[in-house]
Amino acid sequence: MVYWLEGDGEGASPVCEFFGSKELTQALACAEDRRRQGHRHVSISTELEGSVGRPGVSAVESGKTPDGEAYEWSKAGRAGKVRKGR
Repeated sequence: MVYWLEGDGEGASPVCEFFGSKELTQALACAEDRRRQGHRHVSISTELEGSVGRPGVSAVESGKTPDGEAYEWSKAGRAGKVRKGR
């Protein structure tokens, strides 16, 4: 979605335009066009389709997400060796 404000000052109203998950180029063009028109607070927001588990998942238990998918990623394996003595 692309969001922007229509109008000036306290009378400004939020407006948005929807784009499909495969329409990033069109969304970027829309945002650029709104900025060139002088609109303020132009932004793009997305809901990631490829997120791990169901939206709102906050825990991995026994190596699985709440929907039963295996979850093997670990921060320890990505962050590098821990430095001691600091």
